[in-house]
Amino acid sequence: MNQQFEFMNDALHVLAQPVTALRTALELGLTDVEDPPAARKIFEDCLRLLDRLTQDLAIFREIASLDPEPPLEARDGEALLRSCAEEMEPVAEASLVELHLSVERIWIECNATMLQRALFILLDELIAGTPKGGISIRLSQQVNNGGNHTDANEAQLELRPGIGRGHRQQLIGKLLQFSGGSGVFFDSNRACCSFRKREPLQNRP
Repeated sequence: MNQQFEFMNDALHVLAQPVTALRTALELGLTDVEDPPAARKIFEDCLRLLDRLTQDLAIFREIASLDPEPPLEARDGEALLRSCAEEMEPVAEASLVELHLSVERIWIECNATMLQRALFILLDELIAGTPKGGISIRLSQQVNNGGNHTDANEAQLELRPGIGRGHRQQLIGKLLQFSGGSGVFFDSNRACCSFRKREPLQNRP
């Protein structure tokens, strides 16, 4: 089973979750027609589920149209992350969540489209949790567990807090891998992965 087919199979499982929840909520709403406030709350929840489902469908449709083996190229990691943060800033502000960006000027080997999609879904998930301390996005030199060694060939992308286990976490992890990331790791405190550093084409001999 190739990676893209496996990814899309998992994506269908993710889409099935809000569809099932939506059906259950609607059935519950139909049984509560004699309690207008309760029924209204249920239908408002349905609208939120539909919004999320629509967003996920748009993302998966875009992913399905991509090359099964997305090409990797040298990209300005700082510019890429700033662009992602700026795109999600209005969503964060609407949820009263602050985005804290701390990125070094590092060129990384990645597929920019896949990385942007991964970050969009991850930030959307983190913002929905409305973390009190905001969300930090960091790109820096790769450091080992001892904290005293820098790998000249790798950069580390880290977002805090992290997200719990689930289908969305799995999809984000696979997107990060497709984008060129390695050592993808999630827990409740952080989400991180590493990218190979690359020099811009104009700087190569």
